[in-house]
Amino acid sequence: MTRLLDSRIVPILLPAFIAIGFSLLAFTAAAQQLTLTPPLSDLGDVTLEDVEAQLAAVDGNSELDETQKASAKEILLKAKKSLEGAKAESEKAKQYKSDIASVPEQTKQINNKIETLDQVEVQIDESASTDALSQRLTSVKAELQDATEYAAKLAGEPTSRRPRLAEIPGLIAEVNRNISNVQEQLSQPPPANESPVESTTRKLYLQAQAKELRAAANRLVQEQAFYVATTELVPLEQKLTEAKVQRLNQELKLLQEAIVERQSKEARETTEALKKTTSDVPESLRGLAKSNLELAQKQAELISQSTQSKQSLANVQAAVAEVTTELKTSKARMDAVGLTDALGLMFRKRRQDFEELRFEFRPSDSLKQQIQKYQIDTFRLEDELNTIKRNLADSQSPSIDWESTEIQWDKLPEADAEWVLLKKRQKLIEDTTKKQNEELQTLLNKEVQQSELMREIDQYDNFVDRHLFWTRNAPAISFSELKVAPQTLGWITNPENWQAVGQQLQRTAMRGPLGCLALAVVLLGIWYARPSFRRTIISEGKEANRFSATFVSTIQTLSASVGASAAWPATFGFVAFLCLASSSGNPFVKGIGQGLAVTALFVASRTFLKEICRADGLADAHFGWSEQIRVHLRRHLRWYTLLGGISLFFLVLYNQHPDTLIRTFTTRISSTALFVITATFHHCILGNRSPLFPEVVRVNPDSFIYRWRKLIWVIAVGAPLLFGLMSLAGYLETTVRLGRSLQSSFFLLVFVVVVLGLLSRWLTLHRRNVARQNAAELRQRRLASVTDSDNTSVANEAGIVLEDETQMDLPTLDHQTRLTAFALAAIIGFFGLAFIWSDLVPALDYLDEITVKTIGTGEDVEIITLKDLVYVFLTVAAVFFAVRNLPSMLELLVLSRTKIDGGARYAISTLLRYVLIIVGALVVLDLLSLPYNQLGWLVAAASVGLGFGLQEIVANFVSGIILLLERPVRVGDVVTIDGTTGIVSRIQMRATTVTNWDRKELVIPNKDLITQKLLNWSLSNVVNRLTIEVGVAYGTDPNQVRQILSDVVTSHPDVLQDPPPLINFETFGDSSLNFVVRFFLPKLDNRIEVTHQVNTAIAEAFAKADISIPFPQRDVHFVKPPA
Repeated sequence: MTRLLDSRIVPILLPAFIAIGFSLLAFTAAAQQLTLTPPLSDLGDVTLEDVEAQLAAVDGNSELDETQKASAKEILLKAKKSLEGAKAESEKAKQYKSDIASVPEQTKQINNKIETLDQVEVQIDESASTDALSQRLTSVKAELQDATEYAAKLAGEPTSRRPRLAEIPGLIAEVNRNISNVQEQLSQPPPANESPVESTTRKLYLQAQAKELRAAANRLVQEQAFYVATTELVPLEQKLTEAKVQRLNQELKLLQEAIVERQSKEARETTEALKKTTSDVPESLRGLAKSNLELAQKQAELISQSTQSKQSLANVQAAVAEVTTELKTSKARMDAVGLTDALGLMFRKRRQDFEELRFEFRPSDSLKQQIQKYQIDTFRLEDELNTIKRNLADSQSPSIDWESTEIQWDKLPEADAEWVLLKKRQKLIEDTTKKQNEELQTLLNKEVQQSELMREIDQYDNFVDRHLFWTRNAPAISFSELKVAPQTLGWITNPENWQAVGQQLQRTAMRGPLGCLALAVVLLGIWYARPSFRRTIISEGKEANRFSATFVSTIQTLSASVGASAAWPATFGFVAFLCLASSSGNPFVKGIGQGLAVTALFVASRTFLKEICRADGLADAHFGWSEQIRVHLRRHLRWYTLLGGISLFFLVLYNQHPDTLIRTFTTRISSTALFVITATFHHCILGNRSPLFPEVVRVNPDSFIYRWRKLIWVIAVGAPLLFGLMSLAGYLETTVRLGRSLQSSFFLLVFVVVVLGLLSRWLTLHRRNVARQNAAELRQRRLASVTDSDNTSVANEAGIVLEDETQMDLPTLDHQTRLTAFALAAIIGFFGLAFIWSDLVPALDYLDEITVKTIGTGEDVEIITLKDLVYVFLTVAAVFFAVRNLPSMLELLVLSRTKIDGGARYAISTLLRYVLIIVGALVVLDLLSLPYNQLGWLVAAASVGLGFGLQEIVANFVSGIILLLERPVRVGDVVTIDGTTGIVSRIQMRATTVTNWDRKELVIPNKDLITQKLLNWSLSNVVNRLTIEVGVAYGTDPNQVRQILSDVVTSHPDVLQDPPPLINFETFGDSSLNFVVRFFLPKLDNRIEVTHQVNTAIAEAFAKADISIPFPQRDVHFVKPPA
């Protein structure tokens, strides 16, 4: 019954209790709302007072815990900040609105100012003193600088406004979306678990945020309207500012002219007065008067030069301002509209203009010499002025107006006249020094400004090269360009043009007949000596095949190859010199000269390479190239040199044509033809049918060149073809520069190949000489006397293989040195290519913009870029290669030529490896911008590691260095350590290997060799003592035994007589009388053999004397146990 009642009552009571609970919660919430929530002035327009009131309500609410209060306060502070932001946005909007309203009035005022400036003529106060004019000049310069800066700012204003105007609509749309989101959140009912205070706080924040967003939207609208309204105002302000700048420049010019005119007038008056003084003063003072007159004339010249110098300085300053402003404007335009072909053409045109500025205002040595002259003159005048002041101080001053021009010199005593002249000279020196210092300062400023101009132009060039390298400067090729083909042919076939060339050649020859004659004689000498050069190549090639050949023969062959290949390049260069030596306004003449000059360089590298591939030539007899490669190269170099030279000549020639269409057409056709010819040549040399790669495999089967042959072919053939397609597409300037870099790369390749061949040849000859020297040393060691210390025989007898420090491993050293030579040539080629292509493909500059990591804090932040990581990789690779190969190269090239013994050479090579590793580590740390002064934690960690885990390793490492420096143990020494005797066979960084007589290798830590006792049998003296124990039967005469042993030992040829042998009757043994024989040997190499020989001789002598050698005997007694 109870269960039934419970089952019926529970479903009824449970909803009732839930309803009562919700009613209580609602009542509590209503009570809190009535007591804690202040009335809001306007929920749509919340104010700071509402936020402050809610903050006070939150502080006074006892129902909220500290966490809830902190959260509510944080939200209210955000609301307060939003209201402050809304106020700031409203102020900006009001300012924009006010500025829009004042645009008509500002326009009217600016127009009036412009009209006033145009009507009022610039004048200066003629009655003002020279000092007043100088002060006004300083003020005008300051105003002019401010006006110029403001004009530059106005010039960039339209460019900076353009992206902002494009950005504002998107910002307005984004703000409106945010307003919609806030309004949607305001329209949502509060969450069920949110208290009334939290709901009110959240609503306040959303209303404040909405207010800030509406103010921001209004400000953006007003800003947009302001930009539109002031579209015409900015050009007017710019026009007004330009008028002010022009007016200030005019006033500046008038002031400078007026000041110079007054100074010149004063100088002329002073000069005339001094001329009269020179004729009036006594004869004894006339020299002093003349020197005053010369100083006055010098002062007048300074005034005249000062005008020119200041004008020149102003021109340089204007050029600097122009380039700086243009660079800023170009960057702003790039940011505003991006890179376009039209903008690229504009930038290229400005770059050409700036190159003319570079040529016009380039720093000159004459300016530096002039500065030095003025400095020396100033020092001299200052010294003379000090002397005059001392003389005047020592003399009595007469009561004479020395500045007067009406002095009666005939009535003055000579001393007083001299005093007046010295006072006049003092004034002249002071004025001249002042003028000279002003002129010196002007020249110094000019020098600084010229350097600044060069830097600014370089920055602009870098900007253009960086951004415009891949932009077109001409339209893509079309059939319409063919219409200029007749004009193109007519230009080169025009007789008048060739007549101008002939006149230019004659004009140059007439201007410098001796120089031209000397060059002509040299040219004829080269052609005349050409057969002789080739005979020298053949004769030296035969000499190179002899065993006694020297490197001098290779150098002579190289010189003869250069001379034999210089005939055509020298001819082209001579004609180019005649065309370009004297200025000519004819573009055809200039084009012929430049085309022949460039073609001479092109032909020079190809003909030289063809010449060294001649039979018995440099590549054949000296470098060891195969006949197939040489014949293949010579056959293809003939047509490549001819066709490539013609294409290159026309490319450079027509680059000077005044017509843009013809210049574009010929540049496109000539460059494309040159690239196709180059690609064909590369295919012939690097294709599958070329004998190059089979020869590479024959020389080095593991060559990476053979493994990457397909990639090399793709790059060598594909790159020129790609450049040709770019030329057809309109990238003419880009392809011309790429072609120039491609041809420079060929020069570099020829240079690297020749250098590598010369190194290989020199190493081959050097290895031959070293082998001959080693053979002679080996023969001397075999014939050395018995007093020579040599431990090799001991090792040979024990079968131990030593790391010979005195004998170089020539095959290994030669292989490593050749690898080093190849690597050096590769490094030269890599950096050469980087230099050639650096201004075209600034990849490293782009890598420098990619930040990988930042190190440091505060002001000491260092940025690690991808460029730094590339440098780190290259450094690690270089250090790894250097550690492996440079010590061997040092051994072969340097140390082998010295008198240092093998052990010392081994120590130097090992220490060099350590130094290279340390230097490489420091360079890597520097590239990674790791601050050394902030690596204390690393040092501390390393110290802890050394104190525990790394202690033994570091101790062994340091001990290894000590072993290499002090050399208490050397490879080949016989040592005894820890009861083990053997020969030192290897000394390494951590441990030393000792091989005992059982041919077992004992690895001993280097620390033990330094800290423990070590017996070195052959450190400084290889004389050693041998001890032999022998026993004879009881009853034998001891004296007879001693005499026999003495005779046997002393008769042996390897036993030293000084110190003499020692033979002692030591002990009575169990079965014998025991004797000990001690004698000394001069060396260690035959110790074992001498032991055998002496023991054999003793046994034979004892047998002859009937002396028996007993052996132990034992008597065994068997005891029968009792029954």
